[in-house]
Amino acid sequence: MEALHSASLGAMGSLLRKVDALLQTQDWAPNIRQLREDVGSISTKLVKLSEIHDPPLTVNYWMKDARELSYDIEDCVDQFIHADADAKMTWDDEISGFCTRAEEVRERYDRFKLEYVLSRPAVLNTVANYRLGTVNSEHKSIVPAGMEGATNEVLGWLEPNGDDEKELQLRVVCILGGVGVGKSTLVQKLWRKLAEEFECRAFVQVGKTPDMRMILRSILSQVRPHQLPEVCLVPNLIQDIRKYLQDKRYFVIVDDIWSVSVWDALSRAFSEGYCCSRIITTTTIEDVALACCSYDPVHIFKMKALSADQSKELFSSTVFCSAKEHPQQFHNISDVITSKCGGLPLAITCIATLVASLPERIQQWEYVQNFLCNNLRTNSTSEEVMKQVLKLCYCCLPQCMKACLLYISVYPENYMILKEDLVKQWVVEGFICTIEGRDQIEVARNYFDEFLSLGLIQRIDINSKKKGLSYALHPCVFDFITCKSLEDNFITIIDYSQSTIPLTDRIRRLSLHFGGATYATTPATIGLSQVRSLAFMGLLNCMPSLEEFKLVRVVILHFRCDDGDIALTEICGLHLLRYLQVRCNATVLLPDQIQCLKYLETLEIMARVGPVPSGIVNVSSLLHVHLGDKTNSTQGPVESSSDDSSSLSFPPIFLRSFELLPPICIFSRLPMWIRQLHKLCVLKIVVTELQWDDISVLTELPELTSLSLYVLTRPIAKYRFFRKMEFPALEYFKFVCSVLLLGFQEEAMPNLRRLKIGFNAQRGWKYSYMLPGIQNLLNLKEVAAKIGADTDAEESDRRAAESAFKNAFSIHPCRPSLNVKRVGLVGGQYDSSSKHNWSQQKVFLEQDKFHSETQKEEPFVEQSKILGKMPNDTKHATTWIPQFCNTTEGLIPPTCEPDCDPPPLLTSLLCSTAEPLIPVTHGVDCDSGHTIMRAHPTAVLQRNHSPWKGPVYTSSRHSEKGQESASGSAAALVLCFAAIAATIASPFHRVFAFL
Repeated sequence: MEALHSASLGAMGSLLRKVDALLQTQDWAPNIRQLREDVGSISTKLVKLSEIHDPPLTVNYWMKDARELSYDIEDCVDQFIHADADAKMTWDDEISGFCTRAEEVRERYDRFKLEYVLSRPAVLNTVANYRLGTVNSEHKSIVPAGMEGATNEVLGWLEPNGDDEKELQLRVVCILGGVGVGKSTLVQKLWRKLAEEFECRAFVQVGKTPDMRMILRSILSQVRPHQLPEVCLVPNLIQDIRKYLQDKRYFVIVDDIWSVSVWDALSRAFSEGYCCSRIITTTTIEDVALACCSYDPVHIFKMKALSADQSKELFSSTVFCSAKEHPQQFHNISDVITSKCGGLPLAITCIATLVASLPERIQQWEYVQNFLCNNLRTNSTSEEVMKQVLKLCYCCLPQCMKACLLYISVYPENYMILKEDLVKQWVVEGFICTIEGRDQIEVARNYFDEFLSLGLIQRIDINSKKKGLSYALHPCVFDFITCKSLEDNFITIIDYSQSTIPLTDRIRRLSLHFGGATYATTPATIGLSQVRSLAFMGLLNCMPSLEEFKLVRVVILHFRCDDGDIALTEICGLHLLRYLQVRCNATVLLPDQIQCLKYLETLEIMARVGPVPSGIVNVSSLLHVHLGDKTNSTQGPVESSSDDSSSLSFPPIFLRSFELLPPICIFSRLPMWIRQLHKLCVLKIVVTELQWDDISVLTELPELTSLSLYVLTRPIAKYRFFRKMEFPALEYFKFVCSVLLLGFQEEAMPNLRRLKIGFNAQRGWKYSYMLPGIQNLLNLKEVAAKIGADTDAEESDRRAAESAFKNAFSIHPCRPSLNVKRVGLVGGQYDSSSKHNWSQQKVFLEQDKFHSETQKEEPFVEQSKILGKMPNDTKHATTWIPQFCNTTEGLIPPTCEPDCDPPPLLTSLLCSTAEPLIPVTHGVDCDSGHTIMRAHPTAVLQRNHSPWKGPVYTSSRHSEKGQESASGSAAALVLCFAAIAATIASPFHRVFAFL
């Protein structure tokens, strides 16, 4: 079944279905049947014309009119559905007007004799309808011949040759070459080889219209991850970076520089010195390369195009997996195609991947050959080659994939894109074709993987790991789809850096790229009432009012502002809203009337989140929920009891992803209602206590593919074995707990590919039996672990735990990649700022009872007296202390006044008996610099001072058994406010450490 919307067909697919549905009711106008016939006829003609390559202008104009008509009629139908009785009185007149417009469109088709255009030679008719789908999401790109030699040569320039003063100085190496020659591929390889060897590192892309503030903020956040930069001016950022890098050994890659002035500004941020620091830049302009290297060409590496033999080898390896398997009948055509690609690896890879998807017929190859020969001269520039190659690849894509590719232009140039974000946006926009037996999310992920294999999207491994989680468009691809989107009036992009902005009379999708501009505004001449999708990237004060976007379905807001609360009250009037994503550095307040958004499918707030309105329970269409990325300093974390949760109506049973981060909710145990979410694919949940039998709740989720489970307290000392064929769909499993007591039976988690573990080394433990049965995970590819140390553990205990963990994988038959890091403390901690590409993750859990040597339970600490009661007769869980609370050495202020109402929380997730979770700071993680938060239900606070200037609250433990019976609730509340006060005092320094 065709997609609902596309770049060539507009809203025809969706419109015809809605009109057909209206005809089944009594609310349609008498002449709507005639409109249905006219629209159906226009749709048929539009489909045929969309398959023509490079049609004449008359065809383009007619197709544009037909698309705009489909959008206008669909908007009218959607408004009619939500209109009151008075508004519906005008329905007949509006339908009559559309009938007149449809008749005019049909007449113009006949008058322009467009049916003769269809008699022209077919435009790869057999190619345009090909079905991609054979590319694996783990597809490994083929490294062009000569890349290893270039890598080794540049490595020789970067590595110090001796200990003399000149070798220890800051060195800048510039990679110079044309578009598509492989500069970004080379620096990515260098990044993966060298990044871990440096104390500080950063990878940024610049582009033609750089936002200097964003680039500098990105550099600072990468070299100083433990202290995120505040919103500030460019000079301040330059000063902060330079000051922090002083006397540090750093490695920075600055990709795609287009002007000398940009490098002059960036270079001021890099302190010189004698720490053997290194910088790599890339550019297509020789003057920029000279400026980067202080006008000394000795460290300018000029990327060369591939030779004829190297081009043939790359082409054959991509199409046939090996040059030896190249059929004889395709040799001559292959030679012509590769010669037209000018030795550009990106062009060759793109064409070869396209050809590989076609049937092995000589006619298909000849079409590709003729297209390139007709459009490229012998001495074409690299820009001209890439433009024609991209044009050919775009023409050969199915309609649904064309729309998906063009849609990526809503993001600015060199913007870091998450795969799962795009996948959800494509689905909600209606771009994905419905294929029997396949989920739309799965099909959308496959489209993304196809773009990746074509080279249109590239991985950005800024975390210096083998598998990148962030992606970006190649600059020449961004230029191509931006122009194509404007040509088809698919997406209107307003960039603050543009001197002139081409606007159309009707804007359907609007993307505002305001970057760091302080006074950028939306042109007053454009109409916003017909915008269907809005993307905004910039400062909050430049964002237009959402009230003007009456028909918007998709809203993407990525903005920065001064710290404060941002109330999204305006979204209540957006009755057609289906997708809302907010990323910002402020606290987001959701409106109490959120239940008005009955079509909302995806709600993602990547920021601090205020009290969640109870009305969210009534948004039955929700499929994806992600709330909270940073701890809300105005409201302490709360804990939800799972005992009373089984009768709650939230979340909706069709939920597909469910990610609740502190302080929205921390469950006391795994809630029983999770077993009702049979469509759930992604689950991220934090629990105070985990009993091994609780995991059986998760085994009832047949589609669960990604599971992140954080346990804040120590489980009882027995192993949990995952049994045969439990969690059959699980591909990604993350488990964070203070102790590691997991095992795997044969055929457990059969599809698990990625495993992340976090645990603490315990004092005196003998690690002779760690992760028993781990060799039974036969599809395991990647393993990552962060190993902390319990408060009384010694260095020998940490070494023993690390050695035992590595030994567990030394004999694994799959030889998975292993990444083990030391941290200060694991367990009772959580960092919501970590990002994951959920599209690539799947999860699987199982259990079996296996008792090991019983460990002694740690005694509870002395508890304070109850200073205030938490109301238990309300529908909402609260944390509330009406007076000051004494600690060992100071006062902790209350969160609210005695007479104020307790803050409401998510009704269905929190019950009236919920108690607060207590994060107690134990110090600074020496590995990451993060302040470590550990949850203990009871503790006595002691105030100390850490090296990073600020109070650190630690718990003193007492072994007297008589203290175990003291009331836990009061101490819990006291500690909660201790953490809140500490967080408020320094919000950027106190973050939860994470695995």
